[in-house]
Amino acid sequence: MTSPTTANSHYAKGLFVNPQNNWWHGGSLPGTATISVRTHSDFCWSVFTNTQSKFGDMASALDRLPWHMVASVADWHP
Repeated sequence: MTSPTTANSHYAKGLFVNPQNNWWHGGSLPGTATISVRTHSDFCWSVFTNTQSKFGDMASALDRLPWHMVASVADWHP
């Protein structure tokens, strides 16, 4: 499930993956945006919003926010 394909080294069967062994997937429907993440240390989260940016920066903001939150409350850093 998390083994990258030969066609794309950053995508496995429905999940994005990276060499640090983090897995994630995001998505959107009109007026919504989501992302779910599993980190290399088995820390998991999902973010669901009822808004969507016209400028394409929502995905990166949704990715950064939980990483910042986890680093603020836990003795853990990515």
